[in-house]
Amino acid sequence: VPKMNVDKAITKCPQLLGCSPETFKLMVNQINGLDIKRKTLARIVSSSPHLLLRRPREFSEVIFFMEELGLDAEGMGRILNRCPEIYASNVERTLRRKVNFLIETHGICENRLLLVMQKYPEVLSLNVEQTVKLRLDYLEHVGFSKENVAFMVSGFPPLLGYSIEKVLKPKLEFLVNAMGRSIKETVTYPRYFSYSLEKKIKPRFRILHNRKIQFDLKTMLSKSDDEFAEEFLGIGRMLVPPMDDL
Repeated sequence: VPKMNVDKAITKCPQLLGCSPETFKLMVNQINGLDIKRKTLARIVSSSPHLLLRRPREFSEVIFFMEELGLDAEGMGRILNRCPEIYASNVERTLRRKVNFLIETHGICENRLLLVMQKYPEVLSLNVEQTVKLRLDYLEHVGFSKENVAFMVSGFPPLLGYSIEKVLKPKLEFLVNAMGRSIKETVTYPRYFSYSLEKKIKPRFRILHNRKIQFDLKTMLSKSDDEFAEEFLGIGRMLVPPMDDL
């Protein structure tokens, strides 16, 4: 690990100075067991130095838990790369509790949960009560069934991290009130919530609406600007009509 990364780690976690080289070596060997590249290891050490304070047994418990869920070494390595803090979590008090919440309370089956974790491992670092539960409850409150929500989360897990007031609510309101569509259209295309309301959803809707073109959400949003302009405007560069056009 480069000295620069070590210095960053010590700055963030001075307790490292009290640890023996043998302790570091044991944890580094554990991490390397997940096929982590040297450059990635250096980044993990500097961004999440508290991992090196873990006992090898505690780290192994997280590994065993991930294996229970069906993840292989490669999958666990990707999670470690994206969310190293997960490997510093307590299995019983934190990780298993979150998994059980998603499975037992909101009907996300184990196979779907595995997909969720592979696509969006950050789900295991989200606060259950203050983040995940509030968003799931909100979606059910506005009219989605538990089955709808489970399907949406499986297809697009980042949904669980979106702000209700800044993302979910305004985009659903525009979908229903301005576009005259059903919220159920987002069940098959939950990625709708990932697009900017002002920069993409509203401008593209205005274009298609003014030209009386029939469309679904995926057709409207999934294309690049050039592809959209070529198909619906007949030009190579997208032009957005002024707000007064609607």
